[in-house]
Amino acid sequence: MRRLTKTGNWGSTFNTFAFTFMFMFMFMFHGVAFAAEDVEVTASVDRTQLSPDDTLQLNVSVSSSSEVSISQPTLPPLNDFEILNEWTSNESRTSFTSGRGGMQRKTVQTTKYNFLLQPKREGTLSIGGVDVVVDGRSHVTKPIVLKVARGLGGGVAPPTTARPGGGGVQLPQGFDDEDADDLFAQLLRRGMGVPGGPDDDPGFGGSRTLPINPNDAFFVQVETDKKEAYVGEQVTVSFYLYTRGMIRDLDTLKYPSLKGFWKEDIEIATHLNFVNEVVNGIPYKKALLASFALFPIKEGVATVDEYKAKCAVSTDALGGMGFGKAYTYTKSSSPVKINVKPLPVEGRPADFSGAVGEYQVTASVEDKNVVSNQPFTYKVRFEGRGNAKLIELPPFTAPEGLEQYDIQKDSKFFRTGTSYKDFSIQLIPRREGEFVLPALTVSIFDPRSKAYVQKTTEPVRVIVSKGAGPQADGQMMKDVGGGGGGARAKVDAPPALMVELKQPFSVSGRQFAVGFPLMLALMFVGLGWKAKNELGWGAKKADLQRRLRARLRRVDARVAAGDWRGVGVEMTNAVYFVLGEISGEGGASTELDKLLKKAPPSVRRELSVPLAKQMDIFQVLSFAPESVVGDLKNPERLRAAVSDMAALMEKAVLLGLSSGQTEDAGA
Repeated sequence: MRRLTKTGNWGSTFNTFAFTFMFMFMFMFHGVAFAAEDVEVTASVDRTQLSPDDTLQLNVSVSSSSEVSISQPTLPPLNDFEILNEWTSNESRTSFTSGRGGMQRKTVQTTKYNFLLQPKREGTLSIGGVDVVVDGRSHVTKPIVLKVARGLGGGVAPPTTARPGGGGVQLPQGFDDEDADDLFAQLLRRGMGVPGGPDDDPGFGGSRTLPINPNDAFFVQVETDKKEAYVGEQVTVSFYLYTRGMIRDLDTLKYPSLKGFWKEDIEIATHLNFVNEVVNGIPYKKALLASFALFPIKEGVATVDEYKAKCAVSTDALGGMGFGKAYTYTKSSSPVKINVKPLPVEGRPADFSGAVGEYQVTASVEDKNVVSNQPFTYKVRFEGRGNAKLIELPPFTAPEGLEQYDIQKDSKFFRTGTSYKDFSIQLIPRREGEFVLPALTVSIFDPRSKAYVQKTTEPVRVIVSKGAGPQADGQMMKDVGGGGGGARAKVDAPPALMVELKQPFSVSGRQFAVGFPLMLALMFVGLGWKAKNELGWGAKKADLQRRLRARLRRVDARVAAGDWRGVGVEMTNAVYFVLGEISGEGGASTELDKLLKKAPPSVRRELSVPLAKQMDIFQVLSFAPESVVGDLKNPERLRAAVSDMAALMEKAVLLGLSSGQTEDAGA
């Protein structure tokens, strides 16, 4: 038997530390090499002199020759500008240089954050530094100074513009849109008479704006299916592009804000599908830009504001084939006013909750034969034309012997202009026998008949047979919650690993006991350092928390001012912002359920239900008629709702950015 002798000699100790630091050196070297990669953050504009009616594009670029973690840029206060649009783009550049080792290839990835701005006043204006966090490090761009005055910029067209087919003849400096439109009028006029002006088709139920000057390069038309509507009644609004030339490029500068309406998107065009249409004897090409379902919030006059677009249009003498030079113009649709009528007071039922439209109401259960002490679902559905999201469940009392423990809601608006809202009532029968779920009655205002109508469901009969006893539902809920029992698989302990290291490099048991924990500790420190730099862990969470708290301060200011409508809008925007950041989708045009589906599993698991419940409150505050809002606008209830949602948002940030990456990787 081999005897162990001295193990604490200098050579063996040296081996232990050499092994540990060799590992650390190799690991850290990669991190240092990564940190040394170059990152460049710049901000620029497409012009520094412009007129008050012009727009300018602010570009924030982040370039690096390696993969980096980039936080959304934090813009400085832009009090002198209106943000009309924003979008993100990516590009890659590859270059080759010669060196001692031959040709070397370098690829630079650039992410561009683009913001379309319009000045609010004349004078010397400035855009402060933009803060961008890259790999946990803050980069602030240089300020930009602009001059805004009448006569500067020359509109969206360049200072000198070649006449299409004009043999290189140049138009004078300062040539504006009206002059350019006159030029296009000469090119586009085909011997047809000019119609008198805007006209409404007598057979059309709503209104349609037509071109004042049919010889414009293009124009934006707005159509509404109604000129007047009741509070809460659906108004369908569509925006179309009309042109007689060839559209080479289209840039939406401003979508209508549609204040005074609850808005649902029907279709937002991602590309132009042109059809031919003759208007007042003149042939045009027509394409849909956007279509919305609008629901007026209060009586009075509500305005469908402008849709603003910039187009590059070309015409030529070759039958409109688009080979001529393109000219760029900015056009807006005309505002349209909708007369909003109040709902009749006379004949209004006591159970009317604000539902306006044409709906069918049904009630059902999946299985009419159930067992005692096991939950089943009683579903009530509203479906039809209108905004079903505003409908609330009429009073429901479960028969004696049935215990009600939860109500879930689900609603959706379709492109066809119809919507539905489901109420799923969870019931537990506590005894055997036959139960009759009573008919539900709800009052709805029907705009077509201009009267209140009552909708009543059919009673639903349920037969309850003997179940497993009161403990069954508890066990079922435990299983559903993921904490169910079940047999636990026996896990055998892994066999001990026997390793023999031969000289000259050997590690004794004592050395291993000292060195291995030290190596693990240093490795985890290195991993944390590497994650912080490469993935931006910690810095991204702190940045998101800071931006969330800034939004919550704005909400608190609205609460203090008694602006309950503003509270709803600000908090709704804050929720979409946070979920967009932690799901990687950005907030802005994605539905709540889709954002939650792309969020880390821990966020979905813990926050989906309370978030959806709280969001119902703030969406009602944002868009619902005041009669539907009720006591939600009470200051105490408003503060409580804000506090609850703020706590959910803070938790979403912690869950989404602390463990979201690990969970997604293993999901």
